[in-house]
Amino acid sequence: MTSEFIAHVAEDEIVSSDLLDMSVTVLKTLSDPARLQMLWALSTEDLSLSDLAQLVGVSSTVASQLLSRLRTAGVLQTRKSGRHVIYSMHDERSREFIRQTLDFARHRLELQDKA
Repeated sequence: MTSEFIAHVAEDEIVSSDLLDMSVTVLKTLSDPARLQMLWALSTEDLSLSDLAQLVGVSSTVASQLLSRLRTAGVLQTRKSGRHVIYSMHDERSREFIRQTLDFARHRLELQDKA
C-alpha cells in the first residue's frame, strides 16, 4: 500500500465510531438463531408472542426475553390487540435487511456446497 492510498482511506472511508458501535449492536442482536428466526417470521407478517414462541419452539417466557432484546435494540414495535401483544418490524428497511441477511447466508451456503 502506498501512503497516498492510506491517506485517501483515512480521509474518506474511515467509519465513525458511532456507526461502528451501532453496526456491532445490530449484528449482536442478529447473532442468536431464535431471534433471527423471529425476525424472519416478522419480516412477512405481524405475530403474537404465542405465535412466535410456537414458531421458534421455545416457551412464552423465553420468547418474551428474546423479543425484549429486539425491542430494546429498536428493531420491533408492539401494539395491543385485545389481550394479545402483537409484534411487528419497526419499518420496511428492517424487513429488507433481514431478508437480505438470510439471502446472503443462502448464497454463501450454495458457494460452500459447490466447493
